[in-house]
Amino acid sequence: MPSDAATAIAYVGAFVGLVGGGVSLFNSWKGVCWKRAELANSYLKDFNNSPELSFAGRCLDWNGGKLILPESLRPYLTDGEQLIDHDRQVFAKALSPNLRFTEMSEDPRIQIYRTSMDSFLSWMSMVASALDRRLFLVEDLQDVGYWVAKIESEVALHPFIVAYGYKENIDRLIRHYRQKPSPYRNWVFPANIGWMQSRAQDKRAGITKQKK
Repeated sequence: MPSDAATAIAYVGAFVGLVGGGVSLFNSWKGVCWKRAELANSYLKDFNNSPELSFAGRCLDWNGGKLILPESLRPYLTDGEQLIDHDRQVFAKALSPNLRFTEMSEDPRIQIYRTSMDSFLSWMSMVASALDRRLFLVEDLQDVGYWVAKIESEVALHPFIVAYGYKENIDRLIRHYRQKPSPYRNWVFPANIGWMQSRAQDKRAGITKQKK
């Protein structure tokens, strides 16, 4: 009998130990998930609290209209204006890797667009690096999937991405958000080529005027 009681106590002790170990592992896992989510939220907060990054996002989202210029980019304007007219043709020209130095002074929006998109792509590259190192997961920062889909649709942006060394990080980001479950996994925006059509119309109009 004593041996049976000792065996029972040993089993109970082992069971309690297993339960305690399981609870400890679960709490540890919850702690890791919480830290991941906290870090991901800090990245998203950096984006939302940066007027320059928000401005870059609107440049990609909008095809026209007036945009509020972040204070950090206002020195590019000599008249102290706080708004610019968003022009997709100027935007596309600003992102051309073949843009000559003399052309950058033709329109202040050119340097504004280039500077803001450089900041935007740098932030996206930081997210790609964090995902690669598993500092957090796609599920912790799902909103970036929207911008991944948007970048894929922005034909004018692709040469800029390649020319200035962002391609590897952006490609990794696309793989992360296209392969892992997220609300934007299957989102596809129509290719934004309206600026190309508009430029072609302007060229045809110019040719017609010359003939007259």
